[in-house]
Amino acid sequence: MTEIDMYLNQILQKYSARNLLGYLAALSQLETTLKDWAATCYVELLISGSLAKGTAISLASDVDYLVSLKSNCNENSGGLKSIYDSLYTQLNSKYSSVSKQNVSIRINLNGLEVDVTPARKQTGNTNDHWLYVSKLDTWKQTNIQRHINDISQSGRINEIKLLKIWRELNHLDFSSIYLEYLLINNILLNKSKDVNNLGDNVLHVLKELAKTAGNPLYSQVIDPANTANILSDLLTNVEKNKIIGQAQISIKQTNWNQIVW
Repeated sequence: MTEIDMYLNQILQKYSARNLLGYLAALSQLETTLKDWAATCYVELLISGSLAKGTAISLASDVDYLVSLKSNCNENSGGLKSIYDSLYTQLNSKYSSVSKQNVSIRINLNGLEVDVTPARKQTGNTNDHWLYVSKLDTWKQTNIQRHINDISQSGRINEIKLLKIWRELNHLDFSSIYLEYLLINNILLNKSKDVNNLGDNVLHVLKELAKTAGNPLYSQVIDPANTANILSDLLTNVEKNKIIGQAQISIKQTNWNQIVW
């Protein structure tokens, strides 16, 4: 293992996922609140996102919940947008720090960031759900369990976590689900999964993101759980150009502690 790989592993350790033992009571209370809010629409409450995928870092959301609701929930009363807004209103009435994200509502539990996503389950024996996408003011079908399986079994967990750390340190808007599939199905598709190639792989990602021509950010990245869901559309050209600009700055640095620290 090179000095670079050793340094990057130290960074991974520095930003490892938060220990949740001190938050169990608060999380249990939140779960009760979510079940009460869902009422007769309730199906189940799932741990989703980075914690379930193994890509959690302390700089980003600590816990992600998917509130699975019955397929006919609120069908004739405003649909998914009204469900999303209703959850925001409910959480905002009980917690002091609440904000709308793209598909989730984020709350702060004494320093613990929790993202809660309401989703309407499709009929039949399936894990497919409909989500409201506030950024686009529309709804999309996806399968959170498919995402968990794909990412957790990709062999790219450390590269994903390091790119998420880089994203957070540089205050970039870069949706995790888009970042994850861009890496595993595009940028790192043919790169070694050997742990001793970590530094080379991360530098390769940054060089690809820094390209002025043929940049993978301008290739189409689809949600394998729903080919009609274009993940690369989650970012505007302005947001993509900001990522490109930061990647160009990062690859010019002479030391890794100027790229991630």
